[in-house]
Amino acid sequence: MNIRKKFIGRWKLKSVIVRHGESIIYPFGKDIRAILFYDEEYMSVQIMMPHDLPLEHMPEKKLKLKDLAWALKNLGYMGYFGKYEIDEEKHHIIHHVEGAIVQSLVGGKEVRKYRFEHGEMTLSAGPMELKWERA
Repeated sequence: MNIRKKFIGRWKLKSVIVRHGESIIYPFGKDIRAILFYDEEYMSVQIMMPHDLPLEHMPEKKLKLKDLAWALKNLGYMGYFGKYEIDEEKHHIIHHVEGAIVQSLVGGKEVRKYRFEHGEMTLSAGPMELKWERA
């Protein structure tokens, strides 16, 4: 099967976790909501978290994606869209950000390691894993 076809469609976020040794941390809480779309050429992601989740206790180095964390903490919302490419050899999907709520992301690349297991898709950025299921 063409790898691009595995991505195409609508995905609903199941969880965002960070593995820290033997522990699993939910840096944005368990009630975070998101939707991710892929078509043949473009992607779009919208993420929303509860406004009452305090992030002050999380050391900045654990969040890694500083701009994402800032937007989620201060706005309770994060979203971006753009074209994407797939590097099958490295198992990376590269989102070329054309528009985003966080202006510093525009024109940049968001690289995620991907894997498909048991009908789910996992996109990883450093120690952070986002698990998605078909919506």
